[in-house]
Amino acid sequence: MNKYIKLIIAVSAIVGYFLILRYVAPSHEPYFILSIGLIGYIAWLYGIIASLSIALLLTPATLYIYSLFNISTSYAGFSNSPAYIALEVLTAVALGHLRKKTLILSKKGTALKEANDNLQAALAEVREFGGIHSLCTLCKNILDDDGSWKKIDTYLKEKTKAEFSHGICPDCAKEHIPQYTQPTSSKKGL
Repeated sequence: MNKYIKLIIAVSAIVGYFLILRYVAPSHEPYFILSIGLIGYIAWLYGIIASLSIALLLTPATLYIYSLFNISTSYAGFSNSPAYIALEVLTAVALGHLRKKTLILSKKGTALKEANDNLQAALAEVREFGGIHSLCTLCKNILDDDGSWKKIDTYLKEKTKAEFSHGICPDCAKEHIPQYTQPTSSKKGL
């Protein structure tokens, strides 16, 4: 969320709280309990420190607004009591901590999504060579999808990421190039 939008929402919530206390709340209702929700909301938007700061400011401001009206002393006393202030602090710390954990999980989720996208992209690039292919028994050429016969190394290079170099296996060397496979002692005699 944009930081300016968060600020506007937070200020609007604080102003709304004071307007409710001043103009909406009847004198016999404990509307100061709304401050716990406001502190929790600020903790969710900005974290623990900001919500604790708001909690420190809300208690005297709430007492001032209640002093303008004919509020029962039990409500005014409770809104200033250590138990109520502890409840505000507990709300601020709990929701601030929950916000922090949520942000950490969100960042980990984003990193996991990026890693998954990278793996999916890499998997999409992998071309699997499989199925049944026609291979010439004599020359070992392979039948391509378009019906033409190609050298197997060319075909595999087009269909996979395989690269080839050429060499001669010992069996072919014996059969096709016998002078390279004869013992060295017989070469001296020639």
